[in-house]
Amino acid sequence: MQKPTTRQGQIELIIQQLSHTQLREFVREKALQDSDFRDTLLICFADLLSSKEPVEAKYQQMLADMIKRHANADGFIHIASAQKLVDSIRQLLDAARKATTPTRETTDLCLAVITALPALADKMDDTENHLYVLMRTTCTTLWECYSVLPEMRQNELFERILHEYAQPIYLDLDLDSALLSLLKDWAKTNKTRQTACLRQLEQLLKTTHNDHWRKNYLLEQTNALLAFWKN
Repeated sequence: MQKPTTRQGQIELIIQQLSHTQLREFVREKALQDSDFRDTLLICFADLLSSKEPVEAKYQQMLADMIKRHANADGFIHIASAQKLVDSIRQLLDAARKATTPTRETTDLCLAVITALPALADKMDDTENHLYVLMRTTCTTLWECYSVLPEMRQNELFERILHEYAQPIYLDLDLDSALLSLLKDWAKTNKTRQTACLRQLEQLLKTTHNDHWRKNYLLEQTNALLAFWKN
């Protein structure tokens, strides 16, 4: 029999010949030795765990541990390590997007990533704009799973993203637009949500003081929202 030449074919052939015990032992050893594999495993099969620990807090700790692993002795992450860290986080997000991953795990991982980005900006070389890409990827993941959430959870998620958008640090880091895109879409057919978004923009405008660029930017965002909802 001709052996497969593609990587997928080779993997399939190996798995077919391994016993259940061999597979379990391999996964166990791999999870203990490879932190990225372990984190992915914990996300994909989180519903098998009976932990009462808040899910988002669990992922915040997971991200904190990842950041610590990639930082130097001074706590700073240089450009090469930054790429490795971002690759690891994107791997988690890829796992969260799988159909087999519980939706609650997906949303809480995304929220943990979003809240980790501002602090990460102070301790990482971001000349490659990793934070912006991560924010976009994370918000896209949230948008993808939003429609399958129960209405109550949708409302909670909207309120949470609105709360995060209210933090000026996201605007300072040019990470606000991805959050606003979610709010804009989720409020399109809901007047109450639209009002909440406009009030939040009004509050942000009050913090601009003599920063004319910031003021003009927020006014442009407000007008863009109104135009989008009008159509």
